Amino acid sequence: MNTKNILVLEDATLVRNLVHGRLEAAGYNVTSASMVSEALLEIRAKMPDLIILDLGLEDEDPFAALTDGFAFLSMLRRSYPGSDTSVIIYSVSFSPEVEARAKSMGVLDVIEKKRGMPALLGAVKQAFQNREEKAA
Repeated sequence: MNTKNILVLEDATLVRNLVHGRLEAAGYNVTSASMVSEALLEIRAKMPDLIILDLGLEDEDPFAALTDGFAFLSMLRRSYPGSDTSVIIYSVSFSPEVEARAKSMGVLDVIEKKRGMPALLGAVKQAFQNREEKAA
């Protein structure tokens, strides 16, 4: 599969716009969501090949219980068990425990935001290379 559709789920407007713009400039098809409810609508419309996921999410919907990136990821895996959508966590929340939990949930990589865009873009490129090798 050679599509390269990315969903960025990030509640911070500045970070979301920066990531969206840099990924588009790198040639990817990018959709962004600021809240879990928006992301779910995007996923229902078209399952992305890759999700860039922040762990600390806020949602304006008072009935939304999924304000944590791990809760969102659990729901995604349960709702779409056959999906081969890759996930990269891009968050300020970084520790060996966070990384271990993420890897146990099938996350490809955990990039600490302070490592910046080069680290994220490198992880995205690697994710799509792995995807292409797997498909070959």
